[in-house]
Amino acid sequence: MSGRREALIGKSLEYFLEHGAAGLSLRPLAAATGTSARLLVYHFGSKDGLIAAVMDEVRDRLQKSFASLAAASGRGRQQSPMQAFWSWTIRPENLPCLRLLFEVQVLALQNPRRYARYLEGTSTSWLDLIERSLPPSRDRRAVATLCAAVMDGLLLEFMSTGEARRTTRALKLFDRMLARNPRT
Repeated sequence: MSGRREALIGKSLEYFLEHGAAGLSLRPLAAATGTSARLLVYHFGSKDGLIAAVMDEVRDRLQKSFASLAAASGRGRQQSPMQAFWSWTIRPENLPCLRLLFEVQVLALQNPRRYARYLEGTSTSWLDLIERSLPPSRDRRAVATLCAAVMDGLLLEFMSTGEARRTTRALKLFDRMLARNPRT
């Protein structure tokens, strides 16, 4: 990736975190990033290409952080990978990126053709990452799917209500149920 393209992704991500992706217009984004709408299209092919590139960056950052967290939890930490990830997830500094992921996921569900590039592999990449953090079992992929769904639901509930105590308690309950199930 070119240095200029990388820099534009970073500046665009900052803009997205502040303004969101819904209703994105290239001219204000270009002004905020110190370039022109024409150059954004040159580097990314289209507004949709830019959104996909920025969201790829968000996903990559979050997944790298989760992978290192899962590795650390496997080295004698007190928390399970789910609890460690939840603790990391609800930190105030991580919530803007997670809100952006949810926002673009909903936009993609509303207009799958427009956001096809974003949708390609998004779910699969998260499931692969979660699956690698789980102990081997014949139901490992299904368990990873369940973990992702629980995490998504609890995160939406937390972001909607701000109730960290209740949602954390629910996550811990799910984690205990998961640990008791011999099929996982």
